[in-house]
Amino acid sequence: MNVSERIERLRHRYRTEVPKISIERAKYYTEKWFETEENDLPINVRIALSMKHVYEKMTHYIDPDDSIVGYWTESFLGCPVDIERGVFNTVLKNELNKSSLFFFRIKSILKTLWFLIKKRQVLNFYRNLKIMKKMGSQPMNLGIVTMDEREINPYTIDKKDKKVLLNKLLPKWKGKTTIEVLEEALSESDFIKGNMQEFSNSLPANNSKQVSMVSLASTIATYQGHVILDFESVIKKGLITIKNEIENQLKDNSLSSKEKNFLTSIDIAVEGIIIYTRRLAERVKEELNKEKNLERKNKLKKILEICKKVPLKSAETFREAVQSAWTLKTAVELAHPVNLHCFGRMDQIFYPYYQKDIEEGRIKRKEAREIIEELLLKVMSQNIRPESNTLSNFYHRFLGSTPITLGGLKPDGTDGTNELTYIFLEAAKNSRAVTNISLRINSKTPDEALLAVADTLYKGSSNLSIFNDEINIEAMKRRGFTDKDARDYAIMGCVEMTCPGKTGCMSANALLLCRLLDMSMRNGDSQTLFGKIKKLGLNTGPESFSSFNKFLDTFLEQAKDQIEIIVKASNLRDKIYADKMPAPYISAFMQGCLKNKKDITDGGSTYNLSGISFINSIANLTDSLYVIKKLIYEDEYIEFNEFLDAIDRNFEGYDDLYHKIMKLKGKWGNGYEEVDELARKITSNLFKETYKYTNYRGGPFVPYIISMTTHTIDGRISIATPDGRKAATPYAASCNPFNVEENGLTSVLTSISSLEYEHVMGCAVNIKFHPTMLGRRKENREKWVALLRSYFELGGSQIQPTVVSGEQLRDAQLHPEKYEGLIVKVGGYSAYFTELGIEIQNEVIERTEHS
Repeated sequence: MNVSERIERLRHRYRTEVPKISIERAKYYTEKWFETEENDLPINVRIALSMKHVYEKMTHYIDPDDSIVGYWTESFLGCPVDIERGVFNTVLKNELNKSSLFFFRIKSILKTLWFLIKKRQVLNFYRNLKIMKKMGSQPMNLGIVTMDEREINPYTIDKKDKKVLLNKLLPKWKGKTTIEVLEEALSESDFIKGNMQEFSNSLPANNSKQVSMVSLASTIATYQGHVILDFESVIKKGLITIKNEIENQLKDNSLSSKEKNFLTSIDIAVEGIIIYTRRLAERVKEELNKEKNLERKNKLKKILEICKKVPLKSAETFREAVQSAWTLKTAVELAHPVNLHCFGRMDQIFYPYYQKDIEEGRIKRKEAREIIEELLLKVMSQNIRPESNTLSNFYHRFLGSTPITLGGLKPDGTDGTNELTYIFLEAAKNSRAVTNISLRINSKTPDEALLAVADTLYKGSSNLSIFNDEINIEAMKRRGFTDKDARDYAIMGCVEMTCPGKTGCMSANALLLCRLLDMSMRNGDSQTLFGKIKKLGLNTGPESFSSFNKFLDTFLEQAKDQIEIIVKASNLRDKIYADKMPAPYISAFMQGCLKNKKDITDGGSTYNLSGISFINSIANLTDSLYVIKKLIYEDEYIEFNEFLDAIDRNFEGYDDLYHKIMKLKGKWGNGYEEVDELARKITSNLFKETYKYTNYRGGPFVPYIISMTTHTIDGRISIATPDGRKAATPYAASCNPFNVEENGLTSVLTSISSLEYEHVMGCAVNIKFHPTMLGRRKENREKWVALLRSYFELGGSQIQPTVVSGEQLRDAQLHPEKYEGLIVKVGGYSAYFTELGIEIQNEVIERTEHS
């Protein structure tokens, strides 16, 4: 299937160009924000006005290869700065210049050294550094390589812009960002226990503020979450109609002041998007007037006609529907960078327009596919962030976690697979974009769709994830979604389920399972590479564990305590965002907010979710508990205290114990009923614990199993675990076994499907297939379809294959130029393999390969 030269050019540029940091958003937002400081305006109105000012002043970029227009900065591949939140302000302050980075590193190292001296942990830390080096890992990147000099994930910035950013804009916001307010509130809270605060403040600082640790076993994310906007209403009605609806509500004399302020804020927000749209059209007209090439001039005329119409008014054609959705997404994404605004069920939304255009001869199938190819490339370009040196090696710059959902049941219960479903799959294969494609399947899904997936995967585009409707719809219903809305679910972020256009921000939090196990074995203390951190959990210890069941009960009590801490911290964060960072530009395009006259941060949307991801990891935890059960309780091979000493020493001097652990049969992932039941018992208790809690916005807390790349980041700075995992090495990813598979793929899928996913709102199952598994022969593809359906009948929720041989991956490390478009699955997202850091590459290579 031929790819046009235009798409080839776009793909190459997205793959090779270095992102450029833009200060326009930060500059114009700051201007209006401080201008309105003395006006006694409500904060949501000030936010709406500040972003409206950005839309009025920003520079629009048009590329010669665009047929879909609209960028969020003045560059082809740009990265805006959401300066008021402050997630990356410290990164920019410290890592754009060598001098500032040098002094930051020195200060950070001295702070850590003083902590180690006070706690008498210098020798212990030195020993652990030697262990890390022996395992081929260093604790973290403490070099002074600036953002533009990085080998992995570099960023550039104009010299003048850098001067303005560092000398004027960042100082203006010091002490005033939402992140700083949150950090202060967390430090003053009563739920952070022991000397956790002192420990976290002493770490060799990571400049990024995406995550806050509330204990060693629990974290909260500091961004506002993931959402899917109500694209369908905007495409169908247009912004002008939506603005009229808001203005009609504002005429109600019975409105409270809070309601009126909210409606005013979203009225300004819609006006802001209208301004963005009209100025974009004006920019297209400028390009049209100076264009000399007749073919391009004719294309620009058509683009201008579309941009003058949508999203201001209803879309009537396929091209108009795509442009309408893209304009809205780009404008709102600029208002909330880092907060992912996913597209949802685009094959369902776009299909009526495509079908009509085909019937009336306005478009050809090949033309529609090329539009989608461009769309997929553009989507990934908005999922970049100026990450710190410490974390840049662990992330892919595009991440790929802004998925598009295809197929699945429609709200009325019929199957939604249509011609556009296949076109999207073809476009994913051709474009080689890392944008996640999430295919929903059920018993009514035609085999042809699964065969099309096999073809895409076989061609080296591992950007597809497959979701089981029967299990996932049940999970949605258990969390309060109606049957109709449950059947209409779509994927946001990596694998998280939501009802598009109706569900409030998914605020991310995490429970770190192996750290939780460590706390359970040490009276609530936790051993780290920096020494022991005391009194983080409940007072439990191995001397009181008279049986394995009592030990397991104690672990679950620790888990309940940590989940409660996560809930308190999460709700505190969400209250701060409601008070300090309401979201009129999301609320304007989310069902429920207008009806309830409430911002999305205040619970205005129809549904509201908060997530707790159980990570690092189910496999390592299950195998560790199984080892403890067998070697300590059943075989009485070793005492608990001696076992802890072996872990603390990374099993050095305990060779016989280590070999016994590694040879122990029955690890999770081999279909052994005893271990599968142990995994199910642990996770079911954790899942069901979440039902007890309500988030700040009035919705449920829900579980996920998705590690992103934390299994590698956290593993790199973690001590050994009872299952034989060595210190400073990765945990198992997401819902994967820990590379202990001995009984083949069927047993792996049997173990994975043993968990009760009807309680889970999203999981990631990474399976690496040799290409022969999905080979060109028809019988191979048919076996793949049968395997997939059998796995889902067993109760599996999701699977995301990486189809490539270990030999190819190792060759790609040596010769990256030969594998420019090779895509793999990491945690829950897709990434270009050759752009990943070496540790993430090695983790993908070391996964068990099935053929």
